[in-house]
Amino acid sequence: MLFELHNGVTDRISHCGVLEFVAEEGMIIMPYWMMQNMLLQEGDIVRVKNATLPKGTYVKLQPHTTDFLDISNPKAILEKTLRNFSCLTTGDSIMVAYNNKQYYIDIVEAKPASAVSIIETDCEVDFAPPLDYKEPEKPQRPIVPAGKAPAEDRETREVENQDRLVHRKGIR
Repeated sequence: MLFELHNGVTDRISHCGVLEFVAEEGMIIMPYWMMQNMLLQEGDIVRVKNATLPKGTYVKLQPHTTDFLDISNPKAILEKTLRNFSCLTTGDSIMVAYNNKQYYIDIVEAKPASAVSIIETDCEVDFAPPLDYKEPEKPQRPIVPAGKAPAEDRETREVENQDRLVHRKGIR
């Protein structure tokens, strides 16, 4: 069974499966990370309705920090973690626990819909750069004052100047 959860105050929507039916009538029990996703506080009202989701074929994930990529086998850890999920919704964040550390990962994209079932399905997984990733700076070429250019650069400029001269005279 899959459900759509809707927080009417923040207009936030997510999806989930059910682990067990143990809450009192009119109540639901959800993990803290899911309450954070839904922007909920304990006691808030949530609309719950039955949902049918297509099987996922593609999911794009974005770790919050680059240290997730430092795990020796992030694919295996992710596969193990995702076995605990029945569905994924674009815009949600999931938590991956490994070696006494928590890694948060955003669901950036899902196909064929924005919410997909991942029960008994093979899903192609792609990664976006982590939120804290910074592109390495390219080393800048030193600026050499005119007249003091290395011999190779002077030769290149002389050839370019000759080409311009020949082109202006109409000789090819």
